[in-house]
Amino acid sequence: MKILGVSHPIPTEYAERIYDDGKTVFVSKSYLGKVSPGDKFIIYESHGAKAYTGWADILSIGKQKTSTITRKYGNKLMVTTEEFQEYAKGKPEMNIIEFENFQKFNKPVVPKRFVTVAGKYIYEDEFKTIVKNKD
Repeated sequence: MKILGVSHPIPTEYAERIYDDGKTVFVSKSYLGKVSPGDKFIIYESHGAKAYTGWADILSIGKQKTSTITRKYGNKLMVTTEEFQEYAKGKPEMNIIEFENFQKFNKPVVPKRFVTVAGKYIYEDEFKTIVKNKD
């Protein structure tokens, strides 16, 4: 089955920075690299909605040196510099997903399976369910 996207859990307060402040760079400790530019980055709100709440097109995904991330992405990061430094403490590399064309769903879509802290791939069947239920 084909992978069409990737989802990572994002606390509501950070997800709102994507919705309201136009942040376009997600950072995490876990790397799910079987997606490519053009695939979907699907927001799973881990508090509040506990559902997929929007998606965007992946521009780039990959591990990057922790020391260069805030300098490279700055204000595009969905976390502040202080939050990033605390989160990335002791990690030489972090996963970065840069995205564009974010679209918030009209209706949150609750996944059949829980999205773990490591995130998960979105395969064709679940992708179709999201498409069918997001409006």
